[in-house]
Amino acid sequence: MTIRVSLKRAAAATVMGLAMLTGAAMAADQFSAVYVMSDNLGDMGFNDNAATGFARAEKDGARTRLLQASPTDPQLWRQNLEAVSNSGKWSVIFTGPNMHDNLAAVAPQHPDQKYVFFDDELKEPNVLSVKYAQNEGSYLAGVLAAIAATDKKDFPLSSGEPKIAVVAGMDLPVIQDFILGFKQGAATVTPDINVQVIFIGNFNDAQKAYDLTKTAINNGANVVYNVAGPAGLGILKAAADANKYAIGVDSDQNGLHPKNVLASMLKQIGNSIYDSIKQIEAGKAEFGKLKIYGLANDGVGLVYNDGLVPAEVKARVDQAKAKVVDGELKVETAFK
Repeated sequence: MTIRVSLKRAAAATVMGLAMLTGAAMAADQFSAVYVMSDNLGDMGFNDNAATGFARAEKDGARTRLLQASPTDPQLWRQNLEAVSNSGKWSVIFTGPNMHDNLAAVAPQHPDQKYVFFDDELKEPNVLSVKYAQNEGSYLAGVLAAIAATDKKDFPLSSGEPKIAVVAGMDLPVIQDFILGFKQGAATVTPDINVQVIFIGNFNDAQKAYDLTKTAINNGANVVYNVAGPAGLGILKAAADANKYAIGVDSDQNGLHPKNVLASMLKQIGNSIYDSIKQIEAGKAEFGKLKIYGLANDGVGLVYNDGLVPAEVKARVDQAKAKVVDGELKVETAFK
């Protein structure tokens, strides 16, 4: 009962707070950007990475606001999007995961309002869609995972058996894109490698993620790839508790468990948000189109834990990256 009351108060406070977003404090000639979220900050991953882009824009003089919301309150997500759209006070409105249907309903009603939809795509003339080639970054993660699983000399926590795993949030096309790239990369190192794929069923249940990761490790996985948003913190902890390896995602998660997290597959979300803001300010953004950030333009990539990954192994992964960037190798994708 207390939780319900608190959530209602929080929702009411968020909606009431929207009135402040349209106040006189926002100068008419000041570029402004608001991010309508379907989740909260503090995930040490996707959302926190996104926040860095808005922080950079604010340092340049833009006015920014991040509207957090409970991941279990889709009604509030829609209310927030409608409120900022109706205000007419924002130069651009950003939104992202889980907001496709909401944006598809709201954006056509506000043809003069500019939107940026990141990590998804919506074909509307006032929407700039931004996606990331997570399959390419995951390809490199797969290469690293396979090397680490089978090389006991450089990676002593591994059994040496070709067994790795992906623990993912939900079975969605974007998640399948991660998985396909990861499997392909691993297979280039060890063609007969065993890759367990386990779905949590959501992106918020860290305890379930922990339990499923423990199951994967008990089934022989030497390296576990975290593709689970906020729930992924449970994946990394489970790997650390089992004294096995993990690979983080979305932002640099290496420091969370420095004895176990080999690397993190970065989706440079913050950079893409900052870049989008600067393009819009300069009048160069192409609304109605899709922009993809991949290995070739540093939109995705690995950041290594230097204490765990030797230079020779990094060089092998970098060779794999060069083949993708040069077009010598095409990474499989879930988006045809």
